[in-house]
Amino acid sequence: MKALFVPSAPRRLVAGVGIAAMALLATACGSDSSTDGPVGDPVAGGTVVVGMPSLSDYANPLVATTSSLAWVTDPITDTLYETDGKGGSTPSLAAAEPEISSDGLTWTIKLAEGVKFSNGDAFTADHVAAVINHVADPTAYTDWTSYFAYFVKDAKAVDDTTVEIHLSTPYGVLRSHLENLPIIHSSTLDTNDTTIGTGPFVLGKITQGQSVTLIRNDNYRAEYDGPETIEFRAIPNAGTRLVNLREGKIDVMTDVPASNVTQLEKDKKLDVQVVDSPTSVLTFFNAKKGPFKDVKVRQALAFAMDREGVSELVYNGTATTAQGPAGPALDAYDEALDLYPATPDVEKAKALLAEAGYADGLKFKLSISNSSEATVKMAEALAQGWKKAGIEATIDSTDAGTWAANWVAGEYQLSMTTFVTGVSAGDSSFPLFTSYASTNTLNQGYANAEADTLMNQAWATTDKAERAELTKKVNGILAADAIAVPPVYPSTIVAQRDDVTALDADQLSLGRLDAASLRRLG
Repeated sequence: MKALFVPSAPRRLVAGVGIAAMALLATACGSDSSTDGPVGDPVAGGTVVVGMPSLSDYANPLVATTSSLAWVTDPITDTLYETDGKGGSTPSLAAAEPEISSDGLTWTIKLAEGVKFSNGDAFTADHVAAVINHVADPTAYTDWTSYFAYFVKDAKAVDDTTVEIHLSTPYGVLRSHLENLPIIHSSTLDTNDTTIGTGPFVLGKITQGQSVTLIRNDNYRAEYDGPETIEFRAIPNAGTRLVNLREGKIDVMTDVPASNVTQLEKDKKLDVQVVDSPTSVLTFFNAKKGPFKDVKVRQALAFAMDREGVSELVYNGTATTAQGPAGPALDAYDEALDLYPATPDVEKAKALLAEAGYADGLKFKLSISNSSEATVKMAEALAQGWKKAGIEATIDSTDAGTWAANWVAGEYQLSMTTFVTGVSAGDSSFPLFTSYASTNTLNQGYANAEADTLMNQAWATTDKAERAELTKKVNGILAADAIAVPPVYPSTIVAQRDDVTALDADQLSLGRLDAASLRRLG
């Protein structure tokens, strides 16, 4: 059937400045034919099967912030606050908004009453405090420490329904983090193979590396009319996932290659959504040494980038050509930013190189991980564009572990990767920008005092609209300094059969699959 290209619609923060994928527009785009979109009425029960490229080796959502883990465990857990994907957010396990002291250093949160974990234990402030203290410990085995460690001093239970969080500095972006942090039973904090939550599902059968089955939580606090079970299957080959989807062996296919979209358009029993994604292409220039200490050299590469070529050749036209590091799914996105061309401006690039002392051209090494086919193709497309301006890029393609080790050690000239922030941050640009702060230990020589000040202000304020405006300015600075110049903003692409309800495009734009919202249609 026709692909549901969910267009970008302006979000005028209060709700976050940027672009959000709108579910209403998705429906409208698919309404040109009676066969387009899911068919039938939602019915309770049954099984929904999701096909993914891989499944995490872990079952504890606090260990990692990957989609392969979060998409499976989200139906098991809840967060203190939940977002609707349009910039709005309401209490979930919390009973109300945080009460914040006048100095901004103490947050008091009242919790919902009468909630139980799936094992029957009462949900209390002790569990919430334990989770926050765990992720705030810089030595803990968890990806979440970068959001909480050093900012959060500690959390304590005042009573069963009140938790108090003490901060080392005003940290208003904490409210955003609490929309994404899964709250689990304190007894499972240090386990990797299980988790206990308050959501509508519990862990069922796990076949390591192959499948995970979730079953209904009998202690769930609300009425739930969804499926009895949700099964997640690891199907590494995209072609095999597509065949399984067509044959009805799976109901949802994630990580659809852009090259398959046209093929999917022709199948009236399938629907595909292409939505703005919190997936960023990160460029890390080593500005401590070598040619990229000079902003003009970095700008030359930015002007010589073939953004349009990357979009078409690598992403089959589903990716938007980029300017600053923040894409349309993030609060810092600036639709008006227009610094660099979609196709290489060879003369401008050559002029900048000449001004920097490289009139005879430039040679450098581009470091990437070969674990991503898209990244490899992107590097090749960029190298071809740069070559037109006399810039010769040698692609250093290594396994993911070697790439990461070299990146951490600063052993690169230009390093590039893709990074999904939505699972842990929603539409917040916090994890995207912090690596470019001059105080970050992984920053290789870049410093901009104005950007540092704006970031500090953005993370401190509790006003989401103000934070969006501040980070939008940071986005412009990083782009103008050509320290963060992605060629494109990739999209999230998922496909599903028309006998299940449509996935929420707003949640997809936040990096959330929300499998618990799926219903079979009868």
